[in-house]
Amino acid sequence: MVRHVLIPASLLCATVLAAAQTPAPAQPRMGDMMQRHEQMMAELKASDAKLDELVRAMNNATGEAKITAMSQAITELARQQQTMHRRMGTMDQMPMGMMSGRGAPAGK
Repeated sequence: MVRHVLIPASLLCATVLAAAQTPAPAQPRMGDMMQRHEQMMAELKASDAKLDELVRAMNNATGEAKITAMSQAITELARQQQTMHRRMGTMDQMPMGMMSGRGAPAGK
């Protein structure tokens, strides 16, 4: 009867050891994520500053210059919208836990 207990126990130990030696899938490191976040925030700040400049120029312009300034502001708005949609599309490829903040247990 002891023999039946030892065989499954040894199989269990072998399975646990094999699982422990299997490398975990690579996940982005927190430092890399923070760097990408900081880069994205800097790009957003630069985009906002550019749009602010274009709107200011539009508001101060008159005549034909106003039409040109309006065109430039609208073009920039469209470019920023397209950029945002591309970025959101790449976020779909991230693991859900990383996007929602559930990648690590609470308090860690």
